[in-house]
Amino acid sequence: MSGKEPAATPKRSKTRRTATSPGEQLAAAVQDLQAALEVVKDAGLEPMALLEQLRDPLTVIDDTATAMREMRLEGVLAAYPDRTVPVYRISDASGLSPALVTRYAKQAGLELRNRRAGS
Repeated sequence: MSGKEPAATPKRSKTRRTATSPGEQLAAAVQDLQAALEVVKDAGLEPMALLEQLRDPLTVIDDTATAMREMRLEGVLAAYPDRTVPVYRISDASGLSPALVTRYAKQAGLELRNRRAGS
């Protein structure tokens, strides 16, 4: 029994360093991107060279950010009908204001919360 306990403790610390959850992997990628950006910034490139260095990465970043926003919208719209999840929790989890969460739900044609039938 004592042989199993020490093995479990280092394993947990390793998983934290290797970013096992999708959120941790995204956070690690963002840190890597920020570090790479510092390298480009510190390189002292001429304006045209700087633009050329940023062009392709920015295209990928823009496409990725768009995909992430679409995923967030899908998550908001999937969570909204579940009335056990308050709008403020959806707002906190998504980083969107409660008003925007409600607007997205309305645009998707979902039944709005806290509304009277006649409104």
